Amino acid sequence: MQPPYHPLVVHFPVALYFLGVLMTLGYLWRKEADFDRFAYWAFFLSWLAALVASLTGLVDKGQIPFDDPRQEAMNRHITFAVLFIVLDGLVVYHRFRWPDVATTSRRWVYFGLLAAAAIALAVTGWLGGELVYGLQIGIR
Repeated sequence: MQPPYHPLVVHFPVALYFLGVLMTLGYLWRKEADFDRFAYWAFFLSWLAALVASLTGLVDKGQIPFDDPRQEAMNRHITFAVLFIVLDGLVVYHRFRWPDVATTSRRWVYFGLLAAAAIALAVTGWLGGELVYGLQIGIR
């Protein structure tokens, strides 16, 4: 199997993260514990998938020459990806540390983390799209 590997795995953290957001909204609407439990696992799996996506992205980045002018654009993409990993990790931590965080006084911090992670993920995806479609990285 030849690089690029990153495009094969990058969709999993995105889908799992937004599935977690939808399950959290479902929990707030229906108050069923299954929605809450599923949201936790979706966020946890999105965090693990983001780690895998970042590792494959770094492997693929190694295929681009160091003096390539597109490196700066790749570094911006990496910066927002790391921000997402940190924020998603904080979401998982909040869910683990305070299982009922969505219904307690801490919920506004938690919802702020959810929103910030969603924004970081959207910017990361947009920058990744610019790398592929604008700068032709990974296109053969």
